Amino acid sequence: MLRSIYLFVLIALLALAGVWLADNPGSVELRWSSYVIETSVIVLVAALAITALMIAILINIYRWMRASPGRLGGAFASRKRGRGLDAISNGMVAIAAGDAEGARRAAIEAERHLKGAPMTLLLAAQAAELYQDDRAAKVYYDRMAENPETELMGLRGLIALAKSANDLQGAITLATRADAFKPGTEWVLKELLDLQLKTRDYAAAAAILPKMPRGKAAKNSALPHLRAVIDYQRALTKLDTEDTLGALTLVQSAHKSDPDFIPAATLLLKLSPADRKRDKLVSAIWARTPHPDVVSMVKNLVPLESESDWLIRAKTIFGSAGGDYRYSNFALARAALDAREWGDARKYLTNLASGEPTAIVYRMLAELEEKANADAAAARNWIIKSTEAPQDPLWICNGCGRQEVKWTAHCPSCDRFDSLHWRNADRGEVDGILEAEVVQEISAVS
Repeated sequence: MLRSIYLFVLIALLALAGVWLADNPGSVELRWSSYVIETSVIVLVAALAITALMIAILINIYRWMRASPGRLGGAFASRKRGRGLDAISNGMVAIAAGDAEGARRAAIEAERHLKGAPMTLLLAAQAAELYQDDRAAKVYYDRMAENPETELMGLRGLIALAKSANDLQGAITLATRADAFKPGTEWVLKELLDLQLKTRDYAAAAAILPKMPRGKAAKNSALPHLRAVIDYQRALTKLDTEDTLGALTLVQSAHKSDPDFIPAATLLLKLSPADRKRDKLVSAIWARTPHPDVVSMVKNLVPLESESDWLIRAKTIFGSAGGDYRYSNFALARAALDAREWGDARKYLTNLASGEPTAIVYRMLAELEEKANADAAAARNWIIKSTEAPQDPLWICNGCGRQEVKWTAHCPSCDRFDSLHWRNADRGEVDGILEAEVVQEISAVS
């Protein structure tokens, strides 16, 4: 509204000025050397206006000519960048689809339009990996690692290439460089930890644990368990060098981190001095983690002990302590059989058979019938039942299914760290000749 009023007033003033000039035309005389120019005021004003307009037009033309190369260059650059981004997008889609040739062509196109751009290098490296050209991929990742803006991304690619080539020490060097470049990066710490565990450098792995994420992630039960396993392995290393005191300190730390970790609990019993504290420790461990390995370790705490004395001690420990009654009955039944106390053995085995007996319970009943009564037929019936009963718990790898009697930090088959867990195995549907072939195959691999 105000602008309209302003425009109206301006037009009115110009009209008044025109009328006034028309009523008072006047005259203007210009002298220059021997030339004299005479004209009216209106003509002079018109000439000045036309001259000013021409000058303004010439100035705009000059400015446009100076700016046009840049504008044209910007337009071409924008178009080129757009084509490069389209190529990167197409390349990522090709990589996701597993189209190695399409990814390679897109990488070439992107490099032609956006030479040296970080995303172009990443696309080229991943396309080379998809094309199984590790040499070219390493070249691109090396170029990325030389640029501070893309160094971490390039190092990640180089670490993956080193791991695929089984160059674990080289991967550790690269991961250490990545940790120094950006300390505390989660994936870097996980890579370092995984690599140190693969190379069995448990001391270095333990040094990484305090750097792991805190807050909610630190409350995850997996982290204390991992710390327990690493400390347990370090304790075994100390024992190899006959440093019993150092091993005891580490295994105490492992048991404190995860009291349910059975290997640490059994080793703690072995290394603890024979006193009342150890007796309390035995009761506490059995109440929390009843397990056959704990039974074996408790039995071995007293060397040269007769089977009868062991039965008496077992009744004191496993009969009064808490824990799973099935493991208590199993431990007492085994001790009674070894001590040839047939009545006690039958009582404990009957208790086990009334629940959900596994194959070993029936085998122990067969042993009882054979040794106590010399009844081969009854023993045979129990053996037949054992073949139909659920399989006994074992240490089974969650990765490859390998079954082991003793726990080890790394699976003997797939080398996964801490993958063995105590559980029942699935019996499956195989039997007869097929089952025998499977057993032979497993034995050959073992």
